[in-house]
Amino acid sequence: MSTTSIGFFGVALMLFLLFTGVEIGFSFIGAGMVGIGLMLGFKGSLSVLKTIPLSQSLSYTLAVLPMFMLLGDFAVTGDLTSDAYGAARKWLGHRTAGLAITSTVSSAVFGAISGSASATAMVMTRVAWPEMKKYGYEPSLGLSSIAAAGPLAILIPPSTPMIVFGILSNTSVGKLFMGGWIPGIILTVMMCSITVVLVKIHPERAPKTEKAPMKERFRSLSKPLPIFILIIVIMYCIWGGVTTVNEAAGVAVICCLIIVIAKRRAGIKKLWKALVEGSSRAAGLFFMFIGIQVFNSFLSMSKLPTLLTNFIISLPFSPYTVIWCIVGLYFILGMFIDAAVMMMLTVPLIYPVVVALGFDLVWYGIISALCSALALITPPVGGCLFVIGSQTPDIPLSLIMRGVWPYVIAIFATIALVIYIPQLALFLPSKMI
Repeated sequence: MSTTSIGFFGVALMLFLLFTGVEIGFSFIGAGMVGIGLMLGFKGSLSVLKTIPLSQSLSYTLAVLPMFMLLGDFAVTGDLTSDAYGAARKWLGHRTAGLAITSTVSSAVFGAISGSASATAMVMTRVAWPEMKKYGYEPSLGLSSIAAAGPLAILIPPSTPMIVFGILSNTSVGKLFMGGWIPGIILTVMMCSITVVLVKIHPERAPKTEKAPMKERFRSLSKPLPIFILIIVIMYCIWGGVTTVNEAAGVAVICCLIIVIAKRRAGIKKLWKALVEGSSRAAGLFFMFIGIQVFNSFLSMSKLPTLLTNFIISLPFSPYTVIWCIVGLYFILGMFIDAAVMMMLTVPLIYPVVVALGFDLVWYGIISALCSALALITPPVGGCLFVIGSQTPDIPLSLIMRGVWPYVIAIFATIALVIYIPQLALFLPSKMI
């Protein structure tokens, strides 16, 4: 067999293993080892297996992942979301669709310290939905707005998918973080605007609540103040060049721990539980990275990425048409595959194409993050939809799935803006020290 034929066989084997329920890391390792074995023999595949797990486990770049995951776990354990939601509720609750807008804004704020769309959706469902239910919000509007706001954690740094993209494509994670801010804010505003339009058309879907006195509004700002200080510290450390991204993550974890303890939100047992659970999830993610790097070594040997790049460049399409085809591919894959798996499957193959077309990888990283956000809310396998469904078993999941489509349009609109106005993603990274 030629190396190219072995490459296609390896990809087919990996997909077969994934769809038959084999764990992601084992699927990548298994397919990669078989492919390398066919090309280099048994000893060659063993030599790869001896070096990659050790190098990935000791990777300085990869160390940023457990830090930001732990930051999110401490924030969830300390119930910091309720502070952000409480303040936003005082200022926005009485307006049209006020509680839904409050949950969207709170999700954006919480996303800036959690980095996890699923955690954001889960926590906001617990905090915001009881309030919406109390005032008579329709589930299709209230829960859909919460589901759609969860992926804001992917765009507003720190972001786990951005870290994954940065590691797999050798792109600066710090620049990716800064590049996500403006598109993240734009998407937040778009989602709030769509909610307002939906309620303007059918006011009965979201009854107005009472207006909080101005004194209470200003008083409410003191509670989420530590969260904003934490966000500013993280971004200043990265943008100002004070620390590396890894060091900024460590500082953020310590600061978040201090905030949680100072607010008396969690004792030793809860914090220890968060640490253990976070370590377990980080270990699983490390194993997935070991698998994808074994598979990437196999792909490099098979020359498939080069073959794909040359084929796409030879097509009579404009570069922007190719980018839209990639977005369409992500949209289809996101309906059936988890966002994290989708990123690991596609980035090693697609980023060489993007570079060959002359595009900036930071710019494309933000587009891929937006596509991951899309995957998290598109039925039938939208991760955030199932998270919310598990928290509200009395509400049919189909109701949430139907209500989320207007927000899908908002993500597509944001993708279009970033594609045709690249400075939305590149302005802040260009100003980094």
